[in-house]
Amino acid sequence: MPSIEERLESVERELRDLRSREAIRNVIHRYCRAADRCDLEAFKACYWPDGFDDHGFFGGNAWEFCDYVIPVLRQIEASIHAITNTIIDLDGTRAFCESQWSVVHRLREGDGFLDFWHQGRYLDVFEERGGEWRILVRVVAGDADRLLRTRDMHAIITQALAAMGGDPADADLLRGARAPADPVAAGFDLARLAKTRTAVPDLWSPFRALAPLL
Repeated sequence: MPSIEERLESVERELRDLRSREAIRNVIHRYCRAADRCDLEAFKACYWPDGFDDHGFFGGNAWEFCDYVIPVLRQIEASIHAITNTIIDLDGTRAFCESQWSVVHRLREGDGFLDFWHQGRYLDVFEERGGEWRILVRVVAGDADRLLRTRDMHAIITQALAAMGGDPADADLLRGARAPADPVAAGFDLARLAKTRTAVPDLWSPFRALAPLL
């Protein structure tokens, strides 16, 4: 039977492992928020200053990539990064990670949008320095791409709400925005953004009215 010291050592190793994995996942998720909110400082905080990023359309120093891509993202209507299936292989102060991503880049075109929807994987080498994990090397692997043309559904739904007697301003509350204007910046003060609303009398009719657009 293992001694108390051996059992404690085993628990400490497991705790370090779990903490490292959670810290790495947190960086991967914060990367997505920083990209979508165009928050340059938060974006850079995901990489070590001497890190390397090969995104296909850019390959070089990670912080130079940040300086390049955030202004590029600000040129479009919105971006949405979603992460799933993160697999982490730990090796001391280094980790190799594979994460599936699904990204929509929305470009304004006339009274509608072009949605470039693409999917793939982030392949990352993380490194821990001074108790902090950040990306040291990132290589992007693409798996699928789609280009979709869509109407401005927000504008259409707003008009439909007005026609049904609802308040069109309700459709504008808490819309995503670039940092620091995004609602997430409210943090624990989120209650100041909430308001009492009159229920829409027939919620689904505005959606059925969209059928002619198909």
